[in-house]
Amino acid sequence: MSLVDEIGDAPATAGRRRSLGGPLLRAFIAEQDRWRLWSAVFFAIGCGGYFGLAAEPPVWLGVVLTLGALGLGIALRSRLPWLALTLFACAWTAAGFWSAVTGTRLVDAPMLMRPAQGEVTGRVLAVEPDGRGGGRLLIVPTAIDRVAAEDLPARVRITVRQGPVPRPGDGVRLRASLSPPSLPVVPGGHDFARSAFFQRLGGIGFAYAQPDIVPAPEPSEILQTAREAVERLRLDLDAVIRGAAPGEGGAVLSAMVTGLRGAIGDEAEAAMRDSGLAHLISISGLHMTMVAGLIFGAVRLVMAFLPRISDRWPGRKIAAVAALLGAAAYLAVGGFAVPTQRAFVMTALGLLAILTDRPVLSLPLVASSAIVVLVLQPAALTGPSFQMSFAAVIALIALYESPTIRRLAGLDAGTRRGLPMRAATWIFGLLATSMIAGAATAPYAAYAFGRASGYGLVSNLVAVPVTGFWIMPVALTGSLLSLVSESAGGICFALAARGMELVIATATTVAGWPGAVVPVAGFSVTALLLMTFGGLWLVIWRRAWRWAGLVAIALGMLLAARPVLPDLFLSGDGRSMALRGPDGALYAMTPERDRFVLDQWAEKLGTLTIRDMTEAVACDGGDLCRLERAGLRIALVRGRERLAEACAHADLVLAGADPRRDAPYIRRPDGCAATTLIERTGRNFGGAAVTVRLDEAGPVIEGVVGPRGDRPWTR
Repeated sequence: MSLVDEIGDAPATAGRRRSLGGPLLRAFIAEQDRWRLWSAVFFAIGCGGYFGLAAEPPVWLGVVLTLGALGLGIALRSRLPWLALTLFACAWTAAGFWSAVTGTRLVDAPMLMRPAQGEVTGRVLAVEPDGRGGGRLLIVPTAIDRVAAEDLPARVRITVRQGPVPRPGDGVRLRASLSPPSLPVVPGGHDFARSAFFQRLGGIGFAYAQPDIVPAPEPSEILQTAREAVERLRLDLDAVIRGAAPGEGGAVLSAMVTGLRGAIGDEAEAAMRDSGLAHLISISGLHMTMVAGLIFGAVRLVMAFLPRISDRWPGRKIAAVAALLGAAAYLAVGGFAVPTQRAFVMTALGLLAILTDRPVLSLPLVASSAIVVLVLQPAALTGPSFQMSFAAVIALIALYESPTIRRLAGLDAGTRRGLPMRAATWIFGLLATSMIAGAATAPYAAYAFGRASGYGLVSNLVAVPVTGFWIMPVALTGSLLSLVSESAGGICFALAARGMELVIATATTVAGWPGAVVPVAGFSVTALLLMTFGGLWLVIWRRAWRWAGLVAIALGMLLAARPVLPDLFLSGDGRSMALRGPDGALYAMTPERDRFVLDQWAEKLGTLTIRDMTEAVACDGGDLCRLERAGLRIALVRGRERLAEACAHADLVLAGADPRRDAPYIRRPDGCAATTLIERTGRNFGGAAVTVRLDEAGPVIEGVVGPRGDRPWTR
């Protein structure tokens, strides 16, 4: 007897059934075929719970929780089926937690604790050319000046501005400046150090001069020589593409084919981002699906002309195997990037579904894909790439599960339509797909990037068909021909680059329209989780109670529309200070410095405007600014020389470093009258960014260090 039967046959009189919810209980049991979809949700909850901890848990905890909940659920299956069902959900949650703990232990490697300057020796693992003769080197170091052997990072990334750039597999020696991966520039912002940790990247910096090629050290990583061979192939293919199409079209095309994005100009990249076409630059599910689909269709077409073979062998499965091999090759050529790995897993499971005669496009397949991806890359859950891709796929499958949509799209068996109706159906499908995918991914894009594209639907309606019917088929043909003849491959790449230039022109045009970029103030993760839960509730269930998900979505949107924003900002190095003006714009004390940090702060406030602080408050000499807000006298000061003056007449002082003298430490001066003195080297902030929210009850100070906890990527 199944668990469903046991639930239904459990001692349940009519009164007890009414006490358990009556219609809701019956609806829940009636949707038993959808229960398994929640396993991926609970697995993700456990994985996310791990990243929300303040301290690192022991490995055994996940094992005990998973096996304990599973074993207890099996034991209580007959007696207490409802409790057993709850325990099975807990087991999936614990399994996600266990997977995240284990995945973290597998990639754990030393990271630089402080900046280092000197000679770096190692073996080049990968290279990303910048299109100007330089590039970024991913190096497996064997020695770094003043860094002990046991503290050597597994990998470092060094930017080289002068050529010739070494190739993967070469040994290099160069003088460089290295720093630990940076902390978030605002509390709750993107944790660059955590991302680097899961890439085993322990240091980032730049070379002072051209690197010297030296005898290569022995590989220190498993399959390192195979990875280097693939990286050399990527570089060769990138050179062929950009040689055949030396403009921006070739650079973006190379990013789509090889994953190497260093040669893309800032203007083209900004236009693609602001127009909602940034997803075409990184190799994602769209590209992987296109490649697999093209190979699958080509093999099926060839077999249609070979009746003797197609009569004996299952053509659909042979095409699926060929597409799987092609997708694996694309994964390798794309550089094994995290989004590319995720896209490959999803595509591979879809092709395996064909081989096992299962539905290709189904939510159970997506749920399985999500679990596999999180087992391989638990940190992917916290990134926008995972969130946006799965949100789009889930929404689209749920859309086409609707009988009404299937009829309109002509997907039901036996549907016969003429050419005009087919064209109308294709246009409807394209519009519906773009609208639903855009709506599903919008909350995650807004949360991660602080902006939304006002005309993403328009740009995608042009760019996606051009990519699918022109660029990708021609580029795939060029990639195959380049294995035989570079000139033949170059002709195809030049033709594909023409299509890419059309996409870039579309992006540039759309990005220039008024309202193309809609800034969104940074909202809480609670709002995002509410919208996520509501969306999942809406698409997983099929009966009328699914519409309750709209309530959670509405609550999340309401919270997102009323974010709690900081009023004052201080960067981790103390060189940048800013405040939120009455008009919502960001006013910086030194707007000409560190635009990256200021842009991140502006995104947090949901503004595109960065102005000089002297336009909003009274400043004396550019080193001391004063204002009154929320009943407090506030001073912002740079350096030690005027700190005493700032303290004399202020309740709250925000003290940064002097960019001209680079004061390493600021102490509270004698006789300082300020109630609150905030400076980046304070014991509570550990040299990290600080924000202040001016509440009526008093200033609310939040640093980056505290919320990050004591984790492997924070040590």
